[in-house]
Amino acid sequence: MTGDHGLIVIGVGTAGERGFQMLYRFAEACDRLEAQGINVIFVYPKASARHVFDAMSVRGSRYRGKTCLFLDGDGRLFRKPVQPRALRAVYLDAEMRQSGTADVTLDSETWDEQLRSFFSDVVGRRLH
Repeated sequence: MTGDHGLIVIGVGTAGERGFQMLYRFAEACDRLEAQGINVIFVYPKASARHVFDAMSVRGSRYRGKTCLFLDGDGRLFRKPVQPRALRAVYLDAEMRQSGTADVTLDSETWDEQLRSFFSDVVGRRLH
């Protein structure tokens, strides 16, 4: 699951975007990260299983050719649960050390830009 240079885990709070929406919206950014050896996964709480296992999300994940949508069944992936309508992005380097985080509220008009900025920061750090 981890790329040669790490992994970005994006926790999606309840009432967040559906899996296929996240895959579609960030497909290009995820492709660029994967080209740099950094894989990206989206993790949903158990209560949001319908956002991960709906037909469109399953097809979207298959289209990407890798498992990238997960359920946090026990609620243990993050120290604190991700707030509703929010994202928490964590970059883990190749040694699985936390090297960056971002908390994004989906109610903001610029939430996708904020997440893309986090992705760019991760790539910038890796290149330096």
